[in-house]
Amino acid sequence: MGIEIRRLEAPDEVEPFDCGDEPLNNYLKRHAFINQEKMSIGVTYAAFDSLVPRAVLGYFTLATAALSRDLLPKKVSRGLPNYNIPMILLARLAVDRRLAGRGLGHALISEAFRISLRVADEVGCRCIVTDAYPERAGWYARYGFVSVEGVPGDTARRMVLDIRTLRKAAQY
Repeated sequence: MGIEIRRLEAPDEVEPFDCGDEPLNNYLKRHAFINQEKMSIGVTYAAFDSLVPRAVLGYFTLATAALSRDLLPKKVSRGLPNYNIPMILLARLAVDRRLAGRGLGHALISEAFRISLRVADEVGCRCIVTDAYPERAGWYARYGFVSVEGVPGDTARRMVLDIRTLRKAAQY
């Protein structure tokens, strides 16, 4: 099985996708392509098996965002101006349950990082931000995301990853 990650397209097969989380399934099936093509509020990238090139195996969505400098960890916010800081939002990331635990999540987030670095070089942004399910926060932390304190939320934990950390890691 060869994996390809590319932008979601209209003929892609999203209906069979099941990551075990109904809001993530529903987003892919009902909103991802509309948000991308008609509303321009997020771009979804999907993973495909080269042998079944239209069936979505996993996906992530990127958009823009901004956070108040005051909400960022001191290590990230030091030296920044006192206004909202531009970010890239990792809005969704999901893997079909049939492929869970086989490295597809790593491939997806790695591609999200590559895209984020290119965007940061073109338009400028300081961090990638995501709202992780509390039970998935440890997975994001392994990639360098840190929790943002003082952001209320029972169902998600806001986390950021400094673009400078990504740049350093990309040099190795």
